[in-house]
Amino acid sequence: MKNHLLQILNQRFGIPEEELGKIKTEKSGRTGDILIKKKIITETQLLEAFSIQYNIPFLPRLPFNRIKTDYIETIPIQFLKKHIIVPLFKDSPEDQAEHADQEKLSETDDSEHKTEEPECILAINDIAGFQALDDLVRIIGAHQFKLVFSTQSAILSAINKAYDFNRDSAEQLVQNLEETEEISVDEIEYTA
Repeated sequence: MKNHLLQILNQRFGIPEEELGKIKTEKSGRTGDILIKKKIITETQLLEAFSIQYNIPFLPRLPFNRIKTDYIETIPIQFLKKHIIVPLFKDSPEDQAEHADQEKLSETDDSEHKTEEPECILAINDIAGFQALDDLVRIIGAHQFKLVFSTQSAILSAINKAYDFNRDSAEQLVQNLEETEEISVDEIEYTA
């Protein structure tokens, strides 16, 4: 596997074999981490190579419109940040209804060959984190999912956005309740 990764890096990105050969002898860490630390490759290049090696798509930017906050209450932010992993969910039935007309235009009568779309996309940064991935799938109850690689910064941004959105929603709810209570108290005082 190590040699296959090095071959991909050489063929795809033109990293000289001499540079890559030095890495084979190092025992101080994982190949990709060593290459990035020595500034031989970038994180993006490593993830593109992993994408080729493992046949998992690489998304340098995550679709923020697919971030749902339903899982926030069951998954601690520390877990997602520690393992650099984030779930992105497909549109809800309400969102899908908005696009139904467009889908009908693109549908074919060949419904036997349609495959069911995954209910969520799990963005990861490290293929070695399969235990955390397994735990996340179990916690969110995803029966079908698609795995993608993404950069650490894109995943952390998605995590922060989801938790910030959830916090903002809670703050807005409290603010709305306070405003409603003020109106009710004012109305009571006025009518009294």
